[in-house]
Amino acid sequence: MKSRRILAVLAACTAVTFTGCGVVTVVPIGEEASYTGKQEFDSAAESEGDWSSVVADISQKAQDLVELLNGDGITETTAVKGTGKIKEYNTDTPKHYLVVELDGFTGTKEIRVRTDGPNSSTAIRDLQSLKNFESFTNQTEWSSYGKELNKQALAQVIDPLEIDESVVGKTVTFTGGAEAGADAVTITAVELTIE
Repeated sequence: MKSRRILAVLAACTAVTFTGCGVVTVVPIGEEASYTGKQEFDSAAESEGDWSSVVADISQKAQDLVELLNGDGITETTAVKGTGKIKEYNTDTPKHYLVVELDGFTGTKEIRVRTDGPNSSTAIRDLQSLKNFESFTNQTEWSSYGKELNKQALAQVIDPLEIDESVVGKTVTFTGGAEAGADAVTITAVELTIE
């Protein structure tokens, strides 16, 4: 009698266990989207595809930097444009930059244009209006998009100029995102020429 009860319990447990199992599909790596319909986010491709539109968007919004600084100044990230003489090419830190003397600027802040190194600025991402946070699944994708836009700026704008010490004394014209600190205004350029 006892053995029949044990067998009945075992049979019931077995039935419950097997009815919970289904067919498992093994999906090859890289082909997940064909099964789920969800494409994996590629921030590099996204930023590269958007780059020309981002440049046009920021350029259209850009205000004269000298007028802003001689007026109320800059209190938040702002799209700017300007022309000035390169006083210095600073390579003392991994974040290289040009020190620019702007014609007509009466203030004391140093004007810097980023040229190399790790760029953690979100100026380009935050100033463009092509996409916003809601365009992405999460903060990680939004952050990654900003980093890749900075890489586009480096690859498309800065690297082709092959900047070195020989630029000192030349004229630089820029368009980009400006961020003001206590002692300096730093620009991440989306357009840059040196003559």
